Amino acid sequence: MLFQITMTNLSISFQPKESFGNQTYNFGDVNVRITLEDNFKHSGIYCFLLYNDQLMLLADAETKYDMSRRLNKSIKATLQSQLVWIPGKYFLLVRNDEGKVLRYNLILDNEGKFIAQGKPFFCPSMSDEDMLSGRLYNCKNKWKLLSRKPGTMQLKRWVINRAKQNELNWMRYEMHQAHLEFCNNLLISGKPTGIIGSSVMLLLHSAEIMTKHMFGHLDQFYDMTKPNPYESMTDFFNAVKPCDDFFSMIQDSTKAYTFVFSNLDALFDSSGKLIMKAIQTHWPGNSNSAIFYGTQQEITELLEQYPSLGQHFPAENRLSIEPYTREEMIYVMFEEARLAHLEFTPAAVEKVCNLITEAFERGLIAHFDRLDFRDYVEQNLLPRYKKNNIDNLKAGIPNFTELEVLPCDIDDDFFLNRKSHYNEALEELQAMVGLTEIKRNIRTLSGQMKFLQERRLMGLRTTCNATYHAVLTGNPGTGKTTVAKLLGKIYHALGLLSKGDVVYVDRRRIIGRYIGETEENMKLILKEAQGNVLFIDEAYTLYTQGDERDFGRHAVECLLDVLSRKDPDMLIVFAGYEKEMDALLSMNQGLASRFPYRFHFPNYDPDELMQIAEKMISADDYELCDEARTLLRQVIREAVGSRCESFGNARWVEQLVRNGIVPALADRISSSPHPICKAVYQRIEADDVRVAAEKFNPKAVALKRRPAIGFCA
Repeated sequence: MLFQITMTNLSISFQPKESFGNQTYNFGDVNVRITLEDNFKHSGIYCFLLYNDQLMLLADAETKYDMSRRLNKSIKATLQSQLVWIPGKYFLLVRNDEGKVLRYNLILDNEGKFIAQGKPFFCPSMSDEDMLSGRLYNCKNKWKLLSRKPGTMQLKRWVINRAKQNELNWMRYEMHQAHLEFCNNLLISGKPTGIIGSSVMLLLHSAEIMTKHMFGHLDQFYDMTKPNPYESMTDFFNAVKPCDDFFSMIQDSTKAYTFVFSNLDALFDSSGKLIMKAIQTHWPGNSNSAIFYGTQQEITELLEQYPSLGQHFPAENRLSIEPYTREEMIYVMFEEARLAHLEFTPAAVEKVCNLITEAFERGLIAHFDRLDFRDYVEQNLLPRYKKNNIDNLKAGIPNFTELEVLPCDIDDDFFLNRKSHYNEALEELQAMVGLTEIKRNIRTLSGQMKFLQERRLMGLRTTCNATYHAVLTGNPGTGKTTVAKLLGKIYHALGLLSKGDVVYVDRRRIIGRYIGETEENMKLILKEAQGNVLFIDEAYTLYTQGDERDFGRHAVECLLDVLSRKDPDMLIVFAGYEKEMDALLSMNQGLASRFPYRFHFPNYDPDELMQIAEKMISADDYELCDEARTLLRQVIREAVGSRCESFGNARWVEQLVRNGIVPALADRISSSPHPICKAVYQRIEADDVRVAAEKFNPKAVALKRRPAIGFCA
């Protein structure tokens, strides 16, 4: 079934893989026929290239035209494509082998019809269209693959401009003029989880930068565990052969290099200067070039710490990997599904595209990248598809779709309830016992973050680059750790953290035994905490004022570096007793100013601790008899009345229930000679509570403050 439109000299039709019906999206080929005008007629090869408005080459074909055949007034081509067709703006380029380029602007409507926008026009030499259909198209698959890489619009624009510069040099060569040199050094910023290697390779090939490529992960250049910590860095640069004369330059084995450096945070610690010195020994100069890839914060810090680098990177060579567009998300989704050997029915294609479109417009998946869609396919779509097909085969239900993905295999909630992680975290917070003031403050903070994120998604100017590092003070067992987990979930749901998990550390894990080990420990911890919440328990033990032998000050210096960044993709949380945390922050005003939010967690009162105990008991399908409930309430009241400063609050209740009451119940049941029913395994008696209370007397098990374990010089 064909959907086509005809204008003065163009007929273009979409031939879907399946009949469109009511579908807006589908796969298929494109049939093109143009009636050639005299000023474009020429026997030879014609190239047809169909791009969308994001410079993605979606389909192309070459065909031969013979003017000697009088009846042959038009030229036809079928443009094959494996990509889904999405309603929107497109343009068709037709190029003959004389180098003339004709452009048609098109719109693909919701019914699968290409509609011409205005009249076709010839494109001049050195125009974007000239490059897209000529020099870049001659790169064939390299340019096609780069054009389809999501988030690479700035890289594609740079390659188009470089193609024009290369064309200029070719013209100068034909006129026996000197070759012009162009800067190949690039700064590329993007997400910390971004995969940049393949995009860089495609960029270099498409831009005709014919150098040897070396990828250096800078965090591997220094390893304290080796006798020579810089062994990996030395091996990396030893592989570089010098290009010091004309004859060595023409040998492929010794031609110039393009160094691609990632994990730039390694340049900002104690070993960074030596690494940078090694980099600068091999670049700039020697015809070599360098590409640095990192987050925007890392790129900014790189230029601040090493200001002389700026001269090697002109403004046009500072690029960004941008967030995915809706169309890119749809293409990536089906690409990941194809890699998993899944094909879709037209109805399933329609459902996926509509879900992604709605989720994108509502800002629910603004931070999604390829890894998110890969996770969806592997962890959601594929399991549902397998289960549904196996269940149908078991039930004898015939499958008429050749085992393609059906609409029922696609989980609406995965896309449309993305904010549910945000709402779930707030609901979890609200369900916590007590903490009224904490809940109100965190809801206010979360609402502010959500508001600012939605403004950014709407394209509104948002100059507020607030930091959200926090200090949580209070006695043990008051909910600090749980709230830190919820903050991680909230920040991740809003796209402020790339992962949102919690990394727990204290002085024992941070402080080393000798000079340099603390910095190395912090380097590993900060790497692990990237994208997560770094929760430092009893943070006041890190630093002792006036004690120059305490290695803890080196840890604080490492933290200050992260705390000073505008967008570190990390939330640092200090936790500990209120007085001690106040003392720590008062010692270092620079440290105090980096924590704009402070939340104090009060001790739980007896009623709140009783609620916590009952929630734990009911969560595991246990039940308190009336006498046991009364006794448990009395035990908790007595514990609160006699508690010391280090009383464990909810932590003590958890020990009382899980390590006291439940084992007492188990002992009683296992020693009973009578037949036992299910209810007996659930019912907690007063004797169980009494045994647990004797074992977990708060005076005997009060949590003691942890001493400042660690090492000093």
